[in-house]
Amino acid sequence: MTRYLLAIAVWFLIIPVAILNGGFREYVLVYMGGASLPLSGIILSICIFVVAFLLIPRIRHCKRRDYYFFGLIWFALTNLFDYGMYAMDGGGFGELLQSYNFFSGNLWILVVLSSLCAPPLVMKMRNLPSRG
Repeated sequence: MTRYLLAIAVWFLIIPVAILNGGFREYVLVYMGGASLPLSGIILSICIFVVAFLLIPRIRHCKRRDYYFFGLIWFALTNLFDYGMYAMDGGGFGELLQSYNFFSGNLWILVVLSSLCAPPLVMKMRNLPSRG
């Protein structure tokens, strides 16, 4: 159970990174025209992998399946957090679904998939020990 709480704590460290990325998009990347939204999605996805690469190995005594559960937890938390942001702005589930529209230039789907895949990919990349 402790390893899952640690995985959630690592995910919470991604929130300020995501907020800084949003500020970078709004104050710097916006001057790049239509490229700001997709570029921001790519940057955040890379940041998620960096955080996972640096911190997931610190969670000890994990089984192989734990890394996959970490990804599922991060996926769910990322979507819940994003939905919460839309709800606070007066939006709802429809706006959340629109953010998955790849053709609008929004690469949110890449961010969510990065959240899902980062922990198990880090396990494979770093050849982390697992107990089954």
